[in-house]
Amino acid sequence: MKPNIIFVLLDGSRFDRIQTSKEFSSLLNEGTLLNNVSTAIPYTFGSLNVILTGHFGKENGVDGYYHVSGLKNDIPFLPEILKNNGYYTARGLINDKILSSRGFDIRKQFNEYDENLNIRHPELIKEIFSNSDNKPFFIFLQYTRIHTVTVTEVLKKYEWDDKKFYENKKENLKIYDEVFNETGVYAKTIKDTVDELGISENTVIIFFADHGTGIGERFGERNYGSFTYEETIRTFYHFIGNEIKQNASSNSLLSTIDIFPTILELCEVQIDQNLLGKSFAKYLKNDITQLKEREFTFSETGALHGPYPSPEGPNVFCIKSSTHKLIFLKDVNEWELYDLTNDPCETKNLHGKNDIIETKLKSELLSWINR
Repeated sequence: MKPNIIFVLLDGSRFDRIQTSKEFSSLLNEGTLLNNVSTAIPYTFGSLNVILTGHFGKENGVDGYYHVSGLKNDIPFLPEILKNNGYYTARGLINDKILSSRGFDIRKQFNEYDENLNIRHPELIKEIFSNSDNKPFFIFLQYTRIHTVTVTEVLKKYEWDDKKFYENKKENLKIYDEVFNETGVYAKTIKDTVDELGISENTVIIFFADHGTGIGERFGERNYGSFTYEETIRTFYHFIGNEIKQNASSNSLLSTIDIFPTILELCEVQIDQNLLGKSFAKYLKNDITQLKEREFTFSETGALHGPYPSPEGPNVFCIKSSTHKLIFLKDVNEWELYDLTNDPCETKNLHGKNDIIETKLKSELLSWINR
């Protein structure tokens, strides 16, 4: 029997803060955590469309803040594929326009300021379970408490060039950790709901981040979407299920284009498409012991605000390996190279100081940009 899938977006969660919540830490004892997944685009519209299509923005049509409705008709879309393969599909978003409606039987929109998602999302899960008529179901949930606080406490208080925000990183991090604690409580509520319904043996829950959230590390980025540093492009995916190996974790380098084929394999669904991503479902199910990481991952962004705004399309690009990252700021024609092993916070730009590594990464990145 095909498993139910509950795909839970913990919008804006940072890979390096997930263990600050005791509730989320307790969930990490169940299932498998992948803690080094490069988001292809560090803002929600672009990131979700990469995840749900397995294609980068240039290929799927959603490659800018203002292109959210640009998903190409000939690009496969995960909810639609699952529906065509017998799944009952639903979603709960803060705005129905965030994603294409293709393939969803039920679409709910929840006001992030007025509605309690700790109540509304469990209600939706129970409703879908009740109405699925013994079909396996796919539910996509967007939990946005971090986004809500970011908008209220950051975007509405500071302009992008207000130095007060960047000088207040300690307090910014405190606010972030407090709201992630709320996120952990929510995540446990979702897991408890599945257990209460008695469907945990045939349900896979995936808690994931579409991008991280900066707390003032980089001048010009109040939250996310402006640059491609680790705090916003490195994300996590935590899989919980009866057949998913327990209390496991991996820091192997993966890309969000790998999520699409992985979910298809978990759902025992095949499609007639050449996929860019590689499924890691066998690793999750303990059929193989080693997770093969990618040689490179690619990310790109075009900010709404900041020093290099470009909402119509990407103008900041990066390539990441397991040890290094090369960033290209197209508008000012500047390059930045970082040693992620010895400088994980990306504070020392090594551009021009390691020709062998930089030449290789630059060639690969330019080839990807110009593909």
